[in-house]
Amino acid sequence: MKKLLFLILFFACLINAQNQANWWFFGSNAGLDFNSGSPVANDLGQLDTTEGCATISDACGNLLFYTDGITIWNRNHQVMLNGSGLLGDPSSTQSGIIIPMPENENLYYIFTVGDFNPVTGLNYSVVDMLLDNGLGAVIPSQKNINLLPDSSEKVTASVHSNGRDAWIISYAESNFNTGIFDSFYAFKLTPQGLDNNVIVSNSPSTRVEDRRGYLKIAPDGSKIALMNQFLPNGTPANNLGTGAFIFDFDTTNGSVTNPTELSFPSNLLAYGGEFSLDSRLFYLDLNTAQNGVFGERTLLQYDTTSPNYQSNPITIYQTDPLDSTDDVSRGALQIGPDGKIYYSNDLKNYLSVIDQPNNIGASAAFILNGVSLAPGTNVNEGLPPFYNAFFTPRFSFVEGCSGNPTQFTADALATCPNTTLLWDFGDTTSSTNTSIVINPSHTYVNPGDYQVSLTITTPLETFTIIDTITVVNQPNAGTINDIIVCDDLSNDGLATIDFSLVSQQVLQNNTSNNLEISLHYNLTEAQQDFNSIAPNTELTAGIYYVRLDNLNSNGCYDVTSFEFNVVNSPIANPIQTQYTCDIGNDGIETIDFTQAASEILGSQNPIDFDVSFYSSNNDAQNRINELPYFHILNATNSPFYARIENSDFTSCFEIISFDFELIEEPQIPFINDFEVCDDDSRDGIEIFDLTTIRDQILSSTTSNWDVSFHPDQASAVSNSNALPDNYQNTQAIEQIYIRLANNGPITCIDTQPFTIVVNEKPVITVTDPVVTCPDDEVTLTASNNFDSYLWSNGETTRSITTTLPGIYSVTGIDNNGCTDRISTSINHYDLTQLESIEIEQFTIRSNSIRIDVTGDGPWQYSIDNFIFQDSPVFTNLLPGFYTITVRSQTNCNTLTVPATIVAAPPYFTPNEDGFHDYWQVTAIETEPDASIYIFDRFGKLLKQLDPLGVGWDGTYNNNPMPSTDYWYLVELADGRSFKGHFSLIR
Repeated sequence: MKKLLFLILFFACLINAQNQANWWFFGSNAGLDFNSGSPVANDLGQLDTTEGCATISDACGNLLFYTDGITIWNRNHQVMLNGSGLLGDPSSTQSGIIIPMPENENLYYIFTVGDFNPVTGLNYSVVDMLLDNGLGAVIPSQKNINLLPDSSEKVTASVHSNGRDAWIISYAESNFNTGIFDSFYAFKLTPQGLDNNVIVSNSPSTRVEDRRGYLKIAPDGSKIALMNQFLPNGTPANNLGTGAFIFDFDTTNGSVTNPTELSFPSNLLAYGGEFSLDSRLFYLDLNTAQNGVFGERTLLQYDTTSPNYQSNPITIYQTDPLDSTDDVSRGALQIGPDGKIYYSNDLKNYLSVIDQPNNIGASAAFILNGVSLAPGTNVNEGLPPFYNAFFTPRFSFVEGCSGNPTQFTADALATCPNTTLLWDFGDTTSSTNTSIVINPSHTYVNPGDYQVSLTITTPLETFTIIDTITVVNQPNAGTINDIIVCDDLSNDGLATIDFSLVSQQVLQNNTSNNLEISLHYNLTEAQQDFNSIAPNTELTAGIYYVRLDNLNSNGCYDVTSFEFNVVNSPIANPIQTQYTCDIGNDGIETIDFTQAASEILGSQNPIDFDVSFYSSNNDAQNRINELPYFHILNATNSPFYARIENSDFTSCFEIISFDFELIEEPQIPFINDFEVCDDDSRDGIEIFDLTTIRDQILSSTTSNWDVSFHPDQASAVSNSNALPDNYQNTQAIEQIYIRLANNGPITCIDTQPFTIVVNEKPVITVTDPVVTCPDDEVTLTASNNFDSYLWSNGETTRSITTTLPGIYSVTGIDNNGCTDRISTSINHYDLTQLESIEIEQFTIRSNSIRIDVTGDGPWQYSIDNFIFQDSPVFTNLLPGFYTITVRSQTNCNTLTVPATIVAAPPYFTPNEDGFHDYWQVTAIETEPDASIYIFDRFGKLLKQLDPLGVGWDGTYNNNPMPSTDYWYLVELADGRSFKGHFSLIR
């Protein structure tokens, strides 16, 4: 759109340009009323704010409401309905600014910026003056709507170049939450509301970490001034923008460009600033202190029209460094509806005034105590900022094409009581060239430039606004083909429109080069040129509208539409190398692309997407020479190329390559039946050690393969129900399956059955255990139902002969290798051996012999080797010598034992007849150590006999002893003794 240029002619002394800025409330209950043409102080205000505040009146100067950024007071100075809890702050430099909604006298937007605690960012709330009986109220659904999550304490506004819309500008972070403010954000307010398309202008050279300081725009909107305070202890690299800067502002597109840094003494800090009404001179507030602390103040003037103006400021006012009584803190500068600039003096009861701000230097007429405030009130640091449209009367228009109406809108000032207006449309050939309607329309039949004037006459002043409009022929947007685009891989239904495709079709029907194309969501927005869609905006499928503007005009356009379809794009999911088993290991195999297609599709619906396969990328790109899903693979025709495409829109596709490799098939060698012999239970159930089969299989290959065993073919194929290595069969003859699998990227297997057999355990018998006499030969014989034998003594014949006692085992081995083992024994009888003999003696006829033997009995005993008895005791024996014979029933040996019965004869007859001539203990010679004593009846020892001698001859000292009884004492060596008596008979 072309920028509007206004010429304002004054037929009376300029008193008030417009009236929306006629009421000011600021500081501590301070107020000013400009409706009389000069500011009149009052104490009606309810504000008590350090800095930020905002006020708005209607076009006729009637107070509507005011705010400190948190609370809104209505014209009755009462808190507005729903007017509390806004997100500005009285300690924010520009806590808020109020902008009327274009072409709606009842709605007002309050834009607020908070301070740093808490961070609230840039927000807006909407006041509807029709609510609460005309006192206004904040619309609940349009309160504290966030535009930026964080911002500096700066917000300002400028009229759009179309004379209707408004730009709202703030200074904030390009990367939020960093605390580094380096970008301008411009939002456009139109009759349709706030445009969603924010214009961002990055300004890294003016980046700061400090939020404080004003943002001011020139009355004509051509320039914007940025004041940044200094942040103590800030990072130098992040505070390049400490100071003051003037930028160019484009009221058509909202961009901020060309920063110019203003020079001033380094000991000063910038805070407030303001442009003169003619937008030529800029005034800058500087102070040696910040944060409300009193310091030395300096007010500089910069002539932005002169070369190097930034380096040549003029000092308008300066406090005396030697006089502390004139010290004051930082302050705001604000142009008033009377064209003068007012300057705050913290905690003072007056404002300073630049009386002639359009004049250079001293002729600007700075007045320190220019306006007194009402008693009991004072100004602080801030003053209310205003929309620059309030200071220059203007009219707006939407130029129609030739032959169509052009709509004009008069300044709101024209609606005030006792005000008249006259339009002159500059169309001298028209019979309706003038009008007294506030918002008229006029149809220009022919294209061309027309000078339009609007004269507004109020009781106090007369304004004439002149502007040139351009009427052009209507452009032809023509017809646009429907656009179908592929979605990105997110398939979120969003895609960007290639504006070049749209432009090419729209512009082909037009000859003018000064055309502008914009894209819109609906017909209304296209017709109103609102909420245009920025290039590269992601859009959903639908009908979109293209507006074609002739830039030589402010409202001549054509609208067309097209259908935009966003087609789901396929995603070629990553695919690993595909493998198939080389059956027979011949290097050729028929492969199936089904699995590859499934992997490429992933979770995508196969109804929506098709997957095809090719042997080259070129074939895939051109969809030629498609391979069948079942394809013969050899080692030379990989890699393959898969093309996944939208089933309905095949130009949406993606190609991915992959390899298909053959994997060696494992092969099980021939396995003999696995036979084992039954155990002693003879139940046909045994434990088979299958590791021996595994070892046999693995010994035939060097590959790292897995061997498992399964009860059936299906289990072997599915690798389920694996049998343990120590497998217990269920039948004597049973078939199980071997599964041989590789350990490659895919599982290739071979399965083979083999038989496990439990052979019947044979039964061996052998000669029963034998007991024989020593040295007897014994033959042991095993049963004849075995092929071979092995005896425990190493013999391998069926029978063995031996004389040795012991346990003999024999193992029989049949033709299955099954064995049975049995043991027998050969035992020898124990030979009869004397254990003891007991003799009862020294009697005449009641002597006895008892013989005890060991060995294997029973035994028989004899003392004459003729008559044998079973008892080992012989009784009633006479003294003398005996030979005892003991024989066992085993007949292995006979024991002969001599025995002697010792006894004293009862008498002897020493008459030398050769019979009984001596008395001697019978058989005493068997006890050669015995002592024998003979006594008479008086106990006299008569004789001690030698056991080996012949005995006593009946004499004592060679004298025969008389016939009588004599006594004897026999003492044996073992301690026994016997005594008795005998008779000597002569």
